[in-house]
Amino acid sequence: MNENRLKISNPQRVTRILRRICQASLQVMVRSAGAPAVAVKGRAASIILDSAMPGMRIANISDMGITHLGANGRVQVEFVMMSTKVVFVSTIVARDQNSIVVNLPASLVSIERRKNARFTCTDALTAFLDLSLWKPSAQDPIAPPFYPHCSKVASYIAIADLSFGGLCAVARFPAINAVLRRGLIDDRAKLVLPMQEPLEVGVEIRWFKRIKEHVKGAEEEQSFMRSYRFGVEFITQTDQVRLSVRQFIQQLSQAGAI
Repeated sequence: MNENRLKISNPQRVTRILRRICQASLQVMVRSAGAPAVAVKGRAASIILDSAMPGMRIANISDMGITHLGANGRVQVEFVMMSTKVVFVSTIVARDQNSIVVNLPASLVSIERRKNARFTCTDALTAFLDLSLWKPSAQDPIAPPFYPHCSKVASYIAIADLSFGGLCAVARFPAINAVLRRGLIDDRAKLVLPMQEPLEVGVEIRWFKRIKEHVKGAEEEQSFMRSYRFGVEFITQTDQVRLSVRQFIQQLSQAGAI
């Protein structure tokens, strides 16, 4: 992922940025120096300036998160926004039941990510694309399986990753090849996100690839599995689609945090 980094070391500007983050009550990810792979979720609460040691309070931390961070120690604090991530390293100086206070940092690092950074879907957070131009037939031997009680999901194509501008979808059954081609436009495709009604969106197929994956078969025999990946660009989006995609990407960016 391409990133542009900017260091901010002006004390007044650092304080002003952190105060705005607290006013917006932005989601925070806190990583302990001893276990950076584990992120602890919280919310920016307030700036504390009326003390000998200015600090920032991070609230709404789970009991498990408080235990993981410990009493005092070095932490990395991250604020993830639309296309920018603000990061600083500090030390925990106090903690309550569900909050911590960290020293105000001497500097911040602003990381501007690529225009359409991709976020990978997980087993717990899955999404699908339903093309209006392709509906598999139950009589087609290379189509996805049909189940009488939920036949509509046969046309659902799993989304591998998602960005604000589009997605990558992956199909395991070659029936989709009958319609997929670069430049194909579907003005009435449906985006299916967790716990939401399907959202209508206009899409264009930008690329298409056939993938052969080698897998181990019985008795150490080598076999392979085919999949069909294609890149999709959103060409028309309603405000509701944009909001739903933003919320889902936020969920994906916090996947695995405690």
